[in-house]
Amino acid sequence: LWSWSSSVAVAGRGAPRNGIPGGLLPPPARPAALARLRSDPSLLPSAVEEMLRYWPPVMDFRRTATQPVELSGQKINAGDKVVVYHASANRDETVFPSPDRFDITRTPNDHVSFGFGPHFCLGAHLARTQMRAIFRELLPHDTTLTGTPVRLASNFQNGLKHLPVHLTPTP
Repeated sequence: LWSWSSSVAVAGRGAPRNGIPGGLLPPPARPAALARLRSDPSLLPSAVEEMLRYWPPVMDFRRTATQPVELSGQKINAGDKVVVYHASANRDETVFPSPDRFDITRTPNDHVSFGFGPHFCLGAHLARTQMRAIFRELLPHDTTLTGTPVRLASNFQNGLKHLPVHLTPTP
């Protein structure tokens, strides 16, 4: 039980830290999405899923094929190394209509930001809960970028090392 609990705690730590910029460093649709979210806070769970899809906390995972398979016409042999790029998978136009559009009402939103199958992130539910709680508190504030964000230098994590923002309560 201790080992499992520790795994959940560690796995649930990075996703919120790296996923929060998905809501604070927005695509151009952010003002409209924010206004809609403020008028209907019940959209928060869906908005968090879209943040995770649009800005996945982890960039990729490498796997080894255990048997031959063909994916989209590409033959993969047993033993081949395969890299799953979450940002690319999360923008697959055969899965997501208008994949480059930030849409807090996207349903279904079957992103792979937490992996899938036997490698699904143990901390996914904890991370989602933390992100919903954080954005529930941030929602009644306007966030203003006050400096230049500094990206995390990592080939694995998609995050920011520094994100200077100013919070102002909305009237």
